[in-house]
Amino acid sequence: MSTAVDAGRLLAELNENWRLTGKESSGGVLRACSMTLLVVAGENEDPQQLGETLASIMHEYPNRTIVLRVGAGSTVEARTSIQCWMPFGRGQQVCCEQIEISAPRAALEEVPPVLLGLMVADLPVAVWCRDARLAALAELAPVLRLAGNVIVDTSRCDSTLAIQSLRDLRQGPWRLADLAWTRITRWRQRIAQGLGAAGAAGEACLCYSGSGEPMVAVYLAAWLRLAAGFIPRLECEDPAEPAPGMGRLRAVRLGHLELRRIAPTVVVTSRAGASSTDVFPLLSDAGLLREELGVFGRDPQFEAVLQAVLEAA
Repeated sequence: MSTAVDAGRLLAELNENWRLTGKESSGGVLRACSMTLLVVAGENEDPQQLGETLASIMHEYPNRTIVLRVGAGSTVEARTSIQCWMPFGRGQQVCCEQIEISAPRAALEEVPPVLLGLMVADLPVAVWCRDARLAALAELAPVLRLAGNVIVDTSRCDSTLAIQSLRDLRQGPWRLADLAWTRITRWRQRIAQGLGAAGAAGEACLCYSGSGEPMVAVYLAAWLRLAAGFIPRLECEDPAEPAPGMGRLRAVRLGHLELRRIAPTVVVTSRAGASSTDVFPLLSDAGLLREELGVFGRDPQFEAVLQAVLEAA
């Protein structure tokens, strides 16, 4: 239910929710939490899609989820709930806590003290914001400072706007991560396997689909410069947006080595007349987040690539 935003009252509501959940469950309830996950979302974010992503994350990383919806309503409001699922082959439910806070941009200064009271003591705190431009708002900086990790996804906007946001976000004390970088992990792995025989010579080109230069191509180009000395050009091969989860990279040509996506999940690698086929799974927000949340400490390779991108811009 909605209530005045007070951390003590919200925690009391959660305790009552736990009592009722345990009373209604015949097989018992396991209260699970390994971290606090703070999700910053815009008012136009699809709540159903976001809910499905968070439910999937909870199964592998049980957490207290706090969803901060920015721009919604005229006053700060909040509600609490318990999210449960039944692991296969077990009669006991596993449950996690979720708190939803909505706040207009002008009232964001009221939110950090409440969040501080809601963080689970002695456990890590991560912030996930799909919109890097939203995360870079000055009003949200006090919120981000509560976290050790800040995760954004610049694949959703043009690279020029994304780089402006990344430049601001990189100044914070948190570890910055970008799911656009995570999206090209399999491309980087496959290229690294082929570069040994291909060498760092010849034409280099990265082809993509969709409008606007994507950050996945910008990141991959910077990585190729640092790792192998290539200076690839970026080329739009198809202005049509790809299917959800497919990714915008279409082909990578490095001298005699070529990787080309021929189907949503199929990439063919060709070199010197020989070819091989790999399956690149479709990428969901939940899968990317699980991969990023499993990274402990800083990622020196990403930080070096980000530095190169910012310097080039």
